[in-house]
Amino acid sequence: MRRLHLLEIEDEPWCPRAIRDGATDWLHFLANAHKGFNAIGDKMREAMRRVGSDQIVDLCSGGGGPWQTLAPLLAQSGSVTVQLTDFYPNRAARERISAGSSGRVTYVSDSVDAMNVPSRFDGVRTMFNAFHHFRPHDARAILADAVNKRRAIVVVEGADHRLLGIVFILLMPLMMLVLTPLIRPFRWSRLALTYVLPAIPLLCLFDGIVSMLRIYSPDELREMVASIPDQQSFEWDIGTQPVQGSPLGLTYLVGVPREPAG
Repeated sequence: MRRLHLLEIEDEPWCPRAIRDGATDWLHFLANAHKGFNAIGDKMREAMRRVGSDQIVDLCSGGGGPWQTLAPLLAQSGSVTVQLTDFYPNRAARERISAGSSGRVTYVSDSVDAMNVPSRFDGVRTMFNAFHHFRPHDARAILADAVNKRRAIVVVEGADHRLLGIVFILLMPLMMLVLTPLIRPFRWSRLALTYVLPAIPLLCLFDGIVSMLRIYSPDELREMVASIPDQQSFEWDIGTQPVQGSPLGLTYLVGVPREPAG
């Protein structure tokens, strides 16, 4: 089954910020409650070791991604600092992270384009559950920008099987009705847009199904990498990673600059 690029409401500039932020807050909560992205920790730490950096620049961070649990995991084997960035920065997430991360994780307030990351952002680039938002031309541009600027990049999607992922997404609205009160910080707007006018659950249901249809398979990622000029200057590791206790694994791409010959 080839990838389908359908519309995700969250990507559209007309999507109300309160609804978009509510959806990304839910994804942040889910990622850190399940800790599934921790399964990619060893590959991330190896990429950091290869380029000699303890800095991570996370792209398209939304509500904060998996860093509440992933950053402490990486810190167990060495120092790490994480800068979160997004084209539409989540103000509530920035406030939450600034208050609770002890400086290890920060959220950049300026808009950052993943296809043209300013050179001042040094370190290993990461993307969690975001690469599928981009059409092939733009997704290729994200990888090409990393290659051109000699920045290691780690792309991770939270599913390795499209149809099984859709089955999981169909259960998500019920999960949200049960778990939304546990999301912190507490916001009345989040409750209203979940229980009174269920805009956030409906957005997550619709966009979640579309996301599964949009996810790039390992073969599609390999085809994309092969079309990038100077991609031979990087070493690429593309595949799937099982997640303990979950029927869904991860799809990942790791690109690391090769050391100059001689």
